[in-house]
Amino acid sequence: MTQLLIHQPDTGAEASDQTLFGGRPSAPAHAVTWPLCRECGGAMQFQGQIRTGDDELLLLFMCQNDPGGCEEWDADAGGNRAIAVRAHALQLLQPPGQGETLRSTRYGTVLQSMENPSYEQARQEWIARSGQPGREVLGQQGGQPSWLQSEETPNCDACAQPMEFVAQLEEGPNWENDMNFGGGGCAYVFRCGCQGTPAKSAKWLWQC
Repeated sequence: MTQLLIHQPDTGAEASDQTLFGGRPSAPAHAVTWPLCRECGGAMQFQGQIRTGDDELLLLFMCQNDPGGCEEWDADAGGNRAIAVRAHALQLLQPPGQGETLRSTRYGTVLQSMENPSYEQARQEWIARSGQPGREVLGQQGGQPSWLQSEETPNCDACAQPMEFVAQLEEGPNWENDMNFGGGGCAYVFRCGCQGTPAKSAKWLWQC
């Protein structure tokens, strides 16, 4: 079984506990300080948020101040961040006044269950069945990652064990405002629920 993330237009401007991409991130008040790139020191760009099954949002940020210059594809280099927050009492975060911090278009997702356990096969099956363009498939939630290159599951910084796969993401439905995964790339989101962290640690990376 594969849970595909299918594009759903969203024109809302309020805080949300759902999976969304673009716009401003949602988080409880004072729970998050806008992350800075460890390499260039600039404010990161918010890419999107993923609702997990346990009352949690994973907020995804990536440096876009000098695309390709800060190793924003790497899970541990400091050019991206995944931040876990509780999915209640949410407010929209205010971005810093400088830097490439927001993607202007906000869009949502709906989950589509497919019997095929292979992400790529399920994706092609949905495209053929729906008659919709491939860009309408925004990725998958759960299941097994379909790596574009070699397997790169990150280890948790707290327990040093391989992290749990959460989602695989395509760049987006509109080439003019896609997430920058190197042109046709995919991102891979992970988390760890070990007791060594007060909240689930999370990481992400991308390949192309």
